[in-house]
Amino acid sequence: MSVLAACGVTQAADYAVLAATSNTYSNYRHQADVAHAYQVLKEGGIPEDNIITFMYDDIANARQNPFPGKLFNAPTPKGTPGRDVYAGVKIDYKSTDVSAANFLSVLKGDAAAMKGKGTGRVLKSTKKDRVFVNIVDHGAPGMVAFPHTTLYKEDLQSALEYMHENNMYKQLVFYLEACESGSMFEDLPTNISVYATTAANAKESSWGTYCGSDAKVDGKSLNTCLGDLYSVNWMQNADSQNLQTETLETQYTKVKQLTTRSHVMQFGAIDAITPEPAANFEGSETRNVTHVVAQAGSASEKVASRDIPVHTLFTAYLNAPSEKRAEAAAELVAEITAREEADARFERIAKIAAAGRQVTVGAALKHRDCHRAADTAVAQYCGGYSDYSRRHVRTMIDVCEAIGGDATSVVDAIRAVC
Repeated sequence: MSVLAACGVTQAADYAVLAATSNTYSNYRHQADVAHAYQVLKEGGIPEDNIITFMYDDIANARQNPFPGKLFNAPTPKGTPGRDVYAGVKIDYKSTDVSAANFLSVLKGDAAAMKGKGTGRVLKSTKKDRVFVNIVDHGAPGMVAFPHTTLYKEDLQSALEYMHENNMYKQLVFYLEACESGSMFEDLPTNISVYATTAANAKESSWGTYCGSDAKVDGKSLNTCLGDLYSVNWMQNADSQNLQTETLETQYTKVKQLTTRSHVMQFGAIDAITPEPAANFEGSETRNVTHVVAQAGSASEKVASRDIPVHTLFTAYLNAPSEKRAEAAAELVAEITAREEADARFERIAKIAAAGRQVTVGAALKHRDCHRAADTAVAQYCGGYSDYSRRHVRTMIDVCEAIGGDATSVVDAIRAVC
């Protein structure tokens, strides 16, 4: 029990929702990040019963994982075992239960919608409580990817407004790790007591860290990236600082300085919430600093998020024993070929849909119905976006804007090409 609780003071950071919303081994870092976040909150004194966790849970026991049943969010030299952040993590929603609709239902406390799914747990916070939310995943302008569905900016912000209107929190803090993550909180109201920070602005990639030759634990290579730069930076800060004296603004400033490959952003009720101690949302107990490692800000190898799958396969090829080298090479070539085919496919779609009209790169997203229709059509006819081809969400947005939101033309082009 914390000193605050012993003195009869209501402890802050009462509830949390954590979500690693990707799958496959190349996305190791996302599940490792969320597992680490779980440990940060648990060590900070937030009751496990108040932490709801989404994780596809296909990495810890994946065939590629040289440490079965374990996840690491930072490297260690040979002779040092490393910290297994997966140990003790209680996962509420796995596999296909990791969906955008389920995530929103949990936020809104909709127990009926979650009946028969995972543990069925939803937020039960009140107007007296503080809520911390952390998503780690792939993104694109105006969206965050789930394994088989999409979380759109409008739906997320609508859920946050619903929570505010229904007195589900006193203050809510949201940390989002994804490419173009800043796009999810543009126009976030400042009067609903929500503060958000993101790994990147609305137009750039987020970055993985502890990649390649740095992705080693006890001297053994994991052939992937162990973490995401923004996420690792905020959690290593939380592990090592007195969060009762460090404010959210101070943590944001430190993380922004360390996250050198993208622009860390902040949105919402900045002036009202950032002076709060970080302990109010990340837990107030004293941490076990024996597992703290050096910050990842400048020393480790980093890779742009959408290049990590090919980087992972290239690293696996370099580290493969001679009898496995041909198989590893084939997997690498297949990934490169798939990337080239995706680029060509979306170039053809854009050309057909635009029909000779000028397409402006980076156009403002105004025709949202066209954008959603294109996203649905890509899922239906092209098998969805890959981690790499999600860069072409921007292509589809630019085309929609160029043709005045004519969704039929875009859908017809997608159907014709795919």
